[in-house]
Amino acid sequence: MYKNVKRKHVDGFFVVCATQKETGLPYDILMDSLGSEKKPKEYPKLGVVIQDMVVPISISNCPAILSGTTFKDSEKILEWVKKNHVLLLKHWNKELSDLEVLEELIQLRG
Repeated sequence: MYKNVKRKHVDGFFVVCATQKETGLPYDILMDSLGSEKKPKEYPKLGVVIQDMVVPISISNCPAILSGTTFKDSEKILEWVKKNHVLLLKHWNKELSDLEVLEELIQLRG
């Protein structure tokens, strides 16, 4: 069972954190709890927590690193986003709650 963990993002927005243990990834993943309700409206994205930095990744079946900055194991993150993009988009569009998306995320194995 996943925990519904909230953290305050540097910009003051609340996000849900999918931990490394929950995803099987080498980094924590931040998903915006406001998603499509954000003002001004933004495109679907999530953040990868790398030390004290958050790297934005687009949510799609062809995800991209939005900052242009590659990082160690970035290909694993992109593969995970691709595998989970339908769930992540449903969360972004407020069709799934924070808890529901955490319960349904597919872990990356191997």
